[in-house]
Amino acid sequence: MALSMDEQRMLAEIERRLAAEDPGLATRLSSFRRRSGPAAGLRTPRGRVILLVGMLSLVAVISAVVYLLAPFRPAKAPSTPQTAHPAVIVQGDYHAAP
Repeated sequence: MALSMDEQRMLAEIERRLAAEDPGLATRLSSFRRRSGPAAGLRTPRGRVILLVGMLSLVAVISAVVYLLAPFRPAKAPSTPQTAHPAVIVQGDYHAAP
């Protein structure tokens, strides 16, 4: 649940007073703040939706490339059909038929 503008203003005032009264405590507490950087955006619902859409887009593009390139795969070499009677090789003289 988001804070109203008045609540945010009051919390900011409390934070300023605390920093003025006890700087050591304020320094230690500031380490609990959210860190900024590339991963900070993924903690928000909007960041998660953007990441999800990006991942789904990546999967769709990879699937489309594989689908489109499938017809260009090299075909398997056709196997030679076996005849019912294998050729018989007879050693000896071969004579031409008259």
